[in-house]
Amino acid sequence: MANKEKIDYLLLDIKELEKQVAGMRDVEIYPVSFFSQTFDLTHKILKDLHALEAIQIEMLRKQMEEHAVLLQSIPKQTATPMPDAPSLEKAIEEIPVVKEQIIKVEEPVKETNNTADRPNLFLNDLLEKKNLSDFRKAFSLNDRFRFRRELFGGDENKMNKAISDLNDIHSYEDSIAYLNNELKWNIEDEAVTDFMKLLEKRFL
Repeated sequence: MANKEKIDYLLLDIKELEKQVAGMRDVEIYPVSFFSQTFDLTHKILKDLHALEAIQIEMLRKQMEEHAVLLQSIPKQTATPMPDAPSLEKAIEEIPVVKEQIIKVEEPVKETNNTADRPNLFLNDLLEKKNLSDFRKAFSLNDRFRFRRELFGGDENKMNKAISDLNDIHSYEDSIAYLNNELKWNIEDEAVTDFMKLLEKRFL
């Protein structure tokens, strides 16, 4: 699906969310279905935005790799070879000129190497995932509402305890073992999968 089409669908979802929220403007007591539908729409919008972000990062990564390969394929200039012994005396007067040319050649070669390195450094910085010491920082506001509702039965204290316990665990494997032993979640559940993806980012 082209990006333009993805944006069109995203705009439709945003308009639908705006329509549902606007419909509650003059209502004092909101129906339960309003929260369920708006949460689902919000989650879908966030999911589509993350998908677009992943596509853009992948496209940028490929462009930077192609740019780096192109820069590395530029042939390096070499210094002018020394003349043979029979013509050495004739070349003595030209030696300063040859040295000056060598200096001029070395500068662009050095700059080319630095230029070739910069895309790789930029690419590494772009794709590097931040190691979050506090797992709470991995959640958006919508993630927090969603996980509390779908994984912790709406119990804020239970969720905070689980996050605090996970902050004290220093490996991804031990974190997964904690989830299996203490919370006994169904790993095939979509909300569980999304929670584990955020957890994985702490250790990458």
